Amino acid sequence: MSSKYLFFICFYFIFKPFNFSQIRTDFTLKLDGADREYIVVKPSGIDPPGGYPVVFMFHGTSGNGEQFYNTSKWKEKGEIEKFITVFPSSLRYCILNFPDNNPVFLTRWNTGDLQADKCPNLQQDFKDDIRFVRQMVDTIKQKYSVNSKKIFAAGFSNGCSMIHKLAVEAPDVFSAVAGVASILQPLDSMKASKSIPIWNVIGTEDERFEYVFGISPLPFGGDSVLLYLNSYISRLQVCEGLTNSYSKVSTPNAVSYTYDTPVIPGNPGKFILTLVKGMDHIYPNGVNFPFAATDFFWEFFNQVSTSETKNLISASDDCKIYPNPSNDQMIIDVSSMPDIGRYDILVYNLLSQQVLVSRNNSEKQYILSKEMTGSGLFILQVKSNLKQMTRRIKFE
Repeated sequence: MSSKYLFFICFYFIFKPFNFSQIRTDFTLKLDGADREYIVVKPSGIDPPGGYPVVFMFHGTSGNGEQFYNTSKWKEKGEIEKFITVFPSSLRYCILNFPDNNPVFLTRWNTGDLQADKCPNLQQDFKDDIRFVRQMVDTIKQKYSVNSKKIFAAGFSNGCSMIHKLAVEAPDVFSAVAGVASILQPLDSMKASKSIPIWNVIGTEDERFEYVFGISPLPFGGDSVLLYLNSYISRLQVCEGLTNSYSKVSTPNAVSYTYDTPVIPGNPGKFILTLVKGMDHIYPNGVNFPFAATDFFWEFFNQVSTSETKNLISASDDCKIYPNPSNDQMIIDVSSMPDIGRYDILVYNLLSQQVLVSRNNSEKQYILSKEMTGSGLFILQVKSNLKQMTRRIKFE
């Protein structure tokens, strides 16, 4: 081999633009006379077939996109799972701030709680944040390879009010939303053109809810919390076309109520309300509280896209898990998934802590035992390069 050829090979590999890291891009959008800012983070690697999923993270009052870029753990999750993350910033308005109602200028999304808390006797130019979101989505679609059926929104506090507003005003854009520490505001309540899945997480020691209801902490263990939140639940049921029928899953640290019975058969809507024991007004990231919302919300989003996207496993091409629940062992049967290849088994508890990892399996029947995980309710993920499936399992 000639020295000239060796030089060419060395030059190519030294200067070839490999993409081994995330790419952050800061955007400024001129809209309605205001500069609107947002951060987009693209994961490393090549574009996936069908385009990237996209997750928006909406900050709370006084926050901004940079803050939740740094603290929410969404960009880290996006790198692991290969989806685009977006961190927009809201504008500043004069509001009567919690809890003393003192007038201050803070960032806040234009939702019902902004209108309810706006400073009186002050003319303000409130901008249309739904329009801003739609413009962001259009720009991101132009600049990146995006799967339009996998666009999701997460939010905290006022940002959680924002994701509720998106669920009822932009269900044509978003496939599911999930948030922490706020509700669908009365001024944002309207009948959605179509229903999408919504998950809301509230802490028993969230001072905002304690202040409103005059009780500290919120009741945990029974179902009396549903009485305190009845107006919110009923309002959301009307907007999403759901009945008051629910199923319940409880652990020592969390209880979840799932409303998924439609008023009109065929409506795909679902609403999950989760109460977390001991959590205050925070967006849990695994450091400030013993679980990361990103892990659970991404599984929630992924289940939605799995059920609606053909390039992931369908009901007829699903694996079987039996018996579930089990007192001893359960069998994970992948024989009806001929294209799965080698696969990983991952098990998480309800605090998003990984309790089992089994890599590179090839057998058609994997035996999972209670000794491997302990007793309780878990999230099981079967995952290969081509297919994946997420299910709840229980060892009694």
